[in-house]
Amino acid sequence: MKEEDIRPTKYMSEGSKLLAQDIKRLMKNKNKFEKVPCPACNADNYENIFKKDGFSFVRCRDCQTLFINPRPTPAMLESYYATSKNLKYWNDKLFLASENSRREQIFVPRAKRVAQICKKYVNAKKVLLDVGAGFGTFCEEIKKIPIFSDVIAVEPSTELSETCRRKGIMVIAKPIERVNLGEIKNLNVITCFELIEHLYSPKDFLLSCNRILPKGGLLILTTPNIKGFDLLVLGKLSDNIGGPNHLNYFNQKSISKLFKDCGFKVVETKTPGKLDAEIVRKKIISGEFNAKSQPFLQDVLINQWEELGDTFQKFLAENNLSSHLWVVAQKI
Repeated sequence: MKEEDIRPTKYMSEGSKLLAQDIKRLMKNKNKFEKVPCPACNADNYENIFKKDGFSFVRCRDCQTLFINPRPTPAMLESYYATSKNLKYWNDKLFLASENSRREQIFVPRAKRVAQICKKYVNAKKVLLDVGAGFGTFCEEIKKIPIFSDVIAVEPSTELSETCRRKGIMVIAKPIERVNLGEIKNLNVITCFELIEHLYSPKDFLLSCNRILPKGGLLILTTPNIKGFDLLVLGKLSDNIGGPNHLNYFNQKSISKLFKDCGFKVVETKTPGKLDAEIVRKKIISGEFNAKSQPFLQDVLINQWEELGDTFQKFLAENNLSSHLWVVAQKI
């Protein structure tokens, strides 16, 4: 998989311009942002790391979670997502332009992986709830695998929920925190991909998932791993790090603690990422990141890329050093 396949360059520049406009509107109320404790361990023991696009990023000294603090209030975030020109552009243009590549390279393998996990930990063919379903592509793919009696999307965005409905997917168009237990029967698996990093209160989200899952039910999610290769190397230069879309950057230990505090037992954590090395390599080539003081990176990612690139990325993935983190947990 290449980054260009899922983030076409010709669309990304316009998306960046629209994001800057969205942030400018949000920053008019920066004086109303709220300070929060660590979203993973609830500690107030943190240090300032850097500022980017007007947002302050701090790191918890106790669990090493990176997070935006202070941050927009829940009401501000709800308004931001409802009016975001950048997100509308992604739905109208970028997702459509890259949907085939995303389907084959992300969502088909993701659905197969989820099916394998579910066969390992749950027996009954019940209902899967995909929270933050977005464009609905994962729901389409998991429905093709005869492992669930039904697949339901939870997608509060008006435009994205309509997109899901047009694809024949059952949709609950509100946040998981507001989902009524009576709306879902025979639920035993919740999935959420690249969502928890967006949330004002990840703990409230996990508690809501715990509330509607039966004992032994599975919660499967993905999120950036702040101790993964490209995020560690690039820091604030990473395109992945930026507010207000991403508020929380966990690591394997910190997110495991959060899950435990919310009534879950983490049964698997893995980082099967495929793009870390390429992402850093592109930053070096563009001149945004200077690797001359790091001869190892210069040698592996530039001088011997054809010979070592794939092998190095495989090493990162197999040793839990990638920035793409999977967490599988059961309600206890």
